[in-house]
Amino acid sequence: MWKRVLAITLVISLGVLGYVAHQANKEPRSAGADTSVTISPFSRMAKEKEQPQRLEELYPLGNPINILLLGIDRRSKLEYGFRSDVMILVSINPLKNNVVLASIPRDLWYEGSKINGLFVNSGWEAMKRAVTEITGLEPQRYILTDFEDFSWIVDAMGGVPVTVDRTFTDPNYPVDETLDIQTVTFTQGEEQLSGQDALVFARSRKGDNGEGSDWARMRRQHKILIGMLRAIMQPSSLFNPMVVENAFKTVTQGRMSTNLELADTKYLWDFYKDKDKYTFSSLYLDYEYLYSPPAEDYGGAWTVVPLDGNYQTFKTDILNKLQSDAPVDR
Repeated sequence: MWKRVLAITLVISLGVLGYVAHQANKEPRSAGADTSVTISPFSRMAKEKEQPQRLEELYPLGNPINILLLGIDRRSKLEYGFRSDVMILVSINPLKNNVVLASIPRDLWYEGSKINGLFVNSGWEAMKRAVTEITGLEPQRYILTDFEDFSWIVDAMGGVPVTVDRTFTDPNYPVDETLDIQTVTFTQGEEQLSGQDALVFARSRKGDNGEGSDWARMRRQHKILIGMLRAIMQPSSLFNPMVVENAFKTVTQGRMSTNLELADTKYLWDFYKDKDKYTFSSLYLDYEYLYSPPAEDYGGAWTVVPLDGNYQTFKTDILNKLQSDAPVDR
C-alpha cells in the first residue's frame, strides 16, 4: 500500500509547484536580508547528488513520505541568484491515507539569516536538516521550480481548477517586464486558471478582503497544488495519455530541478488511480506558532521566529493531522 500513495507525490512532481515569492513586488532588500550568489548553485547541487536508493529503503513501509517543494523567485534562466520563497512539505501517511501540506514562511529566521536563502547558499543537505528540525519530518526528495516553469506546466495541463473563496482585488501586482504595477481581480467561485492566471493567483499578496498577506497567499498555493491532481489528466493535458519517461524528461530537462529519479516516477504512476482515497489537509507556520521580533535585533530585517523558541507545537500538529482518521483544515 505504501507504494500506492507515492503516486500523489508523482503528480505533484509533474505539477512543478511553487514559485511564489515575496520579491514578486520587487521590494528592496533590507539590511540583514539574504544575499544572492553570483555563481550557479546548481553546480554545487550536482556534487551533492545522493546515491540511488531502492524505493523501499528511501520510503520505509509505514513511515511518512515527505517531498519538499521549493519555489524560487527567479524570473529568467539567466539569473543565478535566487531565494526559495515558497517551501511546502508534502507529507503522506500511507496507513491513514492522509496528505498534509505544510508551508514554511520565507521570512523565518534560521541560523543567522532568513531561511529562503538557505538552499541557494548552503545546498540541499542544509535545507533538509532545517526542514526536519522545523517539522519533525525529514524530506526524502525535493522539487524546485521558478515562475516560468510553473506557468508553463499549468498550461501544459490545460489549466488548473481552483475554488476562489472570496472575491478580491490587488491594485499592486507587479509587472516583471517593466517593474510597473497593475490591478488584478479574482471573483469568488470555481475557476479554471491558465498558467499566467495561476501564477498571479498564487503570487498576489496585497489584495483586499482578507487576501493581503503571505499567509493568504500560502493558502492559495495549496489550492493550486491540489487542483493539479485533477488537472494532469484532463483531456487537454499534454500528459494525457501518460507516458512516464516522456513526462519526466519534459519537466526536468531545462525546467525544474529535482533529485527525484525516473525510477521513482515509473514505479509510481500505476497507482495514480487511487488518488481519490486520500484526504488532504493544510498547515501553515504562521502567527499561531510565530511572532515578529524587533527588526533592530536582526540587522534591520523583518523576520518571524518561533513563539516558544522551538517548533514543537507545529511538529505535534503535523503529526496529529497525519495520524488523524479525519483531518480537518483550520
